[in-house]
Amino acid sequence: MISIPPPIEPPERQSMNRQSSLFGSMRKLIQDEFEIQKSVLQDDFKVWHSGCSKKELDYREQIRSFERDLQSSAFLTKLNTTIAHRMSSCKECTEYYRNNPDLKEYTLEKELDRIPYTVITTDGKRELTTSADIRNYVEKEETEAEEEKHSLLYRAANQSIFADVIVALTCSDGLVRPQLHAGTFVDKCSITIDLSKEDPHVRATCFVNVSIPDAEGQRLSMASVLVSIFYCPSKEQLRSGIMHLLPHKALTDEEVLGAAKSLAH
Repeated sequence: MISIPPPIEPPERQSMNRQSSLFGSMRKLIQDEFEIQKSVLQDDFKVWHSGCSKKELDYREQIRSFERDLQSSAFLTKLNTTIAHRMSSCKECTEYYRNNPDLKEYTLEKELDRIPYTVITTDGKRELTTSADIRNYVEKEETEAEEEKHSLLYRAANQSIFADVIVALTCSDGLVRPQLHAGTFVDKCSITIDLSKEDPHVRATCFVNVSIPDAEGQRLSMASVLVSIFYCPSKEQLRSGIMHLLPHKALTDEEVLGAAKSLAH
């Protein structure tokens, strides 16, 4: 069989094809440059129309984006996934409380008068809720063996148990956003120390409230979350999570603008 070579294009056609390819590339470059300039002009128009600097406008958009996240049903799931990945392990938590024996005294002398506590006694027959009854039980009724067994629980049963959760939630797309100078305060804490089980444990809940600065040096409330923690050192279990996410009332345009100006300067 005789092989017939493909026809060779005339030089004129080859030149035309090269020119067509060159013009196509130039056209794409022009279109890309046009889109870039269009985007720049749109941004400049936003700045001019809003009366804000570019930095203020960026903060304004970040605040509104934060509000949208807080309203999203998927955000709670994302926060709990973040906690699961970033929280300290139970082993690390136990090591911390072993190395800080003074936290037991802090719980008994300071926190008992500030936080609602419930202590379920070893025999399971009593639920102690007053600071006087709890102190009396820990200091006078527990045996030395029980005191040693429960020592880690008393050290953990204070606001320090919430610290890791707040750290885990602090990131650019988390609940506590450093770029917005977000701050937190904890309230409505409740702590139960259950000594009646074979594996005694602590259950703690609190509301973590998140805010950002406003134009007057005050704070704008963004959201509150109900945090729950379970700590059982004998079983090496530490479970933390957000039970509820409560977005606060949407900020007005004036409040967002004031916050953006405060953040930008």
